[in-house]
Amino acid sequence: MLNSINELTRSRTEISQRDLSRAIHLSLGMTNVLIKRLSQRGYVLIKKVSARKVTYVLTPDGMNELAGKTYRYLKRTMKKVVDYKELIMAITRDARDRGFSRIGILGKSDIEFIIEYASLNAGLQFVVYLTDAAIPADSFVFVSENWFGPCEVSEIAVAHLYKLLTGEE
Repeated sequence: MLNSINELTRSRTEISQRDLSRAIHLSLGMTNVLIKRLSQRGYVLIKKVSARKVTYVLTPDGMNELAGKTYRYLKRTMKKVVDYKELIMAITRDARDRGFSRIGILGKSDIEFIIEYASLNAGLQFVVYLTDAAIPADSFVFVSENWFGPCEVSEIAVAHLYKLLTGEE
């Protein structure tokens, strides 16, 4: 809600409860309850625009709260990226030690850059495969979390990113 108020005030001078409820995909009643709570905590200022209209503005405390939430979110995200990097690097080193000469990714992935870094760090060639038919036998392959096609690669030569990212076995 704080983020939506902040974003909406950048493009408009007035924000209605209806605008907010649409932005956060909640009912008008639930939006009203949340606005009241945020106002009571001192995060949102309710300003009267006219006899029948009000608008909402973040207070300095509201901006601090939003900044704190953003910082905590970024910190968690960076920790996850570091965790993924360490896991992918360990898998890549293991693949190298088992005799694979290249690391590939089947499909496109948001973390492709980590796999490329890990393969280069392990001294292995990095390849992006667009189909599983193009994968040579000496490749260890990470299957993208966005790959929905067939994957005929041997299970000893593959790691599924979706499973790695979600912790599924």
